[in-house]
Amino acid sequence: MKKMKKIKWSTFFTHTVCILACVIFMFPIVLMLKKSVAVEGFGNYTRVFRSFNLLINLGNSILITGSVLLIVTLVLAPAAFAFSKLQFRGRKICYYILLMGMMIPSAALVFPLFMTVKKIGLLGSQFSVVFPYAILSCCFNLMMLKNYFDSLSDQLLEATYIDGGGNFRAFLWIMLPLAKPGLAFVLIQSFLTSWNELQLAMTFITNKEKLPISVIPIHFAATTGSAQFPVQVMFAALVICLLPIAIFYIFASRFMIEGLTQGAVKG
Repeated sequence: MKKMKKIKWSTFFTHTVCILACVIFMFPIVLMLKKSVAVEGFGNYTRVFRSFNLLINLGNSILITGSVLLIVTLVLAPAAFAFSKLQFRGRKICYYILLMGMMIPSAALVFPLFMTVKKIGLLGSQFSVVFPYAILSCCFNLMMLKNYFDSLSDQLLEATYIDGGGNFRAFLWIMLPLAKPGLAFVLIQSFLTSWNELQLAMTFITNKEKLPISVIPIHFAATTGSAQFPVQVMFAALVICLLPIAIFYIFASRFMIEGLTQGAVKG
């Protein structure tokens, strides 16, 4: 009886903490929605669409994010498999050097990346941020995907080698299909990072028609309080720009949690 009572109290405490956390995290969102329809109601949203052709900016975000995901898939998956399952000289040293990239703040890389992008002639285009986004998302995601490959049995590789298959076949037909949850987490993480990023996009792209949709609220914030764009219009722009990522996260959160927990089995 005492044990049951302890379990009930612990469950009640856990639920209470979760509810309080939910209320705290939902408060800014509710406030944003409320402010976005203040004064002129849904007319604030109309003013946002009249000021920007958001379909073009949405297309820019899709192009940038899709390119980042393609690069991450083609580069990160084979690299994680190699660091996890293959034996070669300097494997651990190379791996830890790559992980050191997580200790470098992204703000410190803005100028070197700016000069590099300018030198190769991509500055000002949508592709000026694709390679920086892909590079910046690789360090943490490499660790997660490698840990996921570590959790897969080496006997699967041995069976492939016995059948006459090589490393490429073992990776493509055996390991990669089994690592789908881990790869899904990596792609979702890369998607969220590249879609929401502001600093590099604002620095590398100046043409309004080439900007990703995440940067649009900044233009309204710059004129907040003026007669042209009052503060409620900025909140309307925020709601519009956050809506696609909110819908995506609702459907993708299950895969993200699954990949995160399974990828943390080994370190």
